[in-house]
Amino acid sequence: MRKIMMAAVAAVALAAATPAAATVTLSLVDSFSTGEAFGLAYDGSNLWVSRSNGSFYEVTTSGVVTGNSGQGPFWSALAYNSANNKLAVQQGSNLVQFDRPTGSNVDYSTLNPTSTTIPNAYGGLIDGLDIEGGTLWWSPDIDLVWNSPVNGSGDRTLFLGGAGGYSGVEFVDLASHDYVIVVNDALNPRRLCVHETNAVEVGCTSLPNSRYEDLAFDGRYLYAADYFGNRIDKIDLLVDGGSIFDPSTGGVPEPSSWALMILGFGGVGSLLRRRRVAFA
Repeated sequence: MRKIMMAAVAAVALAAATPAAATVTLSLVDSFSTGEAFGLAYDGSNLWVSRSNGSFYEVTTSGVVTGNSGQGPFWSALAYNSANNKLAVQQGSNLVQFDRPTGSNVDYSTLNPTSTTIPNAYGGLIDGLDIEGGTLWWSPDIDLVWNSPVNGSGDRTLFLGGAGGYSGVEFVDLASHDYVIVVNDALNPRRLCVHETNAVEVGCTSLPNSRYEDLAFDGRYLYAADYFGNRIDKIDLLVDGGSIFDPSTGGVPEPSSWALMILGFGGVGSLLRRRRVAFA
């Protein structure tokens, strides 16, 4: 009897600790025409944009083209590795990293390229690419979302599955909390979805266009490559009315599951105390 009661109370506590889905809305801060935009990466100062022919170029966060550009090895989403100050592209299991050019139309082969084999990576075209610390986040064209050691030292790990697939993926490192943001192509209309780092979905919002591809984050705003609209959108994501990126606006609090778990375990203790009184 005691074990049954403990199991029932624990189930109630865990159910109470499960966070409810939040309301996510997209606030379009700015949008600028860039010509074709597929891959997208932020290097700490500016954005880098890649095209379907493998070329890439630098643009400020306000949409001004700097004149720095280059030719990469293949069509791919784009990432920036802050550990070695290199841009990165991927095709299948081949991850290529190279220095940022300081001139126009510079071939990547002159930019100190390095190549790493990512075990069990696949897919010709990579729609979403991001590097956070020692982790590579990648999503093949309208497919699943994976992460792997960026140095190729271990196997891939599935982050998001499901039919229909995903495009862009971006790990958002905030002072108070981390999230993974994806372009979900399986939903109709397509949506931008926010996930906890354990893959639990916080919420989604419909896109203001047909589809985004790659994503980038500058520490305050999210940027999305609108491949078919030839533009880059600058976005503020709001969760329950507050910016997910700026806590000072009353944005996302610490995960509510902690408070709920405390309440849940408090309920366990309360019930056990009542049980001891009732059966003393």
